[in-house]
Amino acid sequence: MNQPLKAGYTLETGAMPETEALGAIAGALAPAGMLFALRGELGAGKTVFVRGLARGLLGKDEAAVTSPTYVLLHVYKGGAKTLYHIDVYRMKGGGEEFESSGLAECLADAAGVVCLEWPERVEAVLPEDRVEIEIEHADPTVRNLRVMATGPRSAVLVQAMIAQAGNRERLRASMEAEAAGPISAAGSPPSLS
Repeated sequence: MNQPLKAGYTLETGAMPETEALGAIAGALAPAGMLFALRGELGAGKTVFVRGLARGLLGKDEAAVTSPTYVLLHVYKGGAKTLYHIDVYRMKGGGEEFESSGLAECLADAAGVVCLEWPERVEAVLPEDRVEIEIEHADPTVRNLRVMATGPRSAVLVQAMIAQAGNRERLRASMEAEAAGPISAAGSPPSLS
């Protein structure tokens, strides 16, 4: 197997509001069948990113999204769209346990979008083309988010994210625009679908 492409960018965010805003942009742009693999220590902001992604994808209230650490999976629906939020932190059996648990079925839903926390625990069963997001604490109120594409579909999505929120100033402008009205994927390339 070839080493996957990892092209992307790093964005500094002001903790929760900006991390959530980047998630909302990703959700508004995400095509069906996309996997977001979220890496970072406990409390880094993975679920905060998913909260924003759910808002951008489904138009749901951000408060509805909670960490699935103890239940492994939360499913959020909005119209014809489905978001699967999976947390495999407590899985010890790797890809084999992931598949036998039935969670791999979420990855097979071509109409759904999947956010997977702690992907390093089940790396062997993940699709090669995905968006990887690594979140690290820079200090108590600042996070560094590395957004990486590992294949052609994810590369198109990451490029669209860069166009909309490639630096902190554009991210803040996007937050102001969202406050004025809903996020739109109208400017995104047609190949995202």
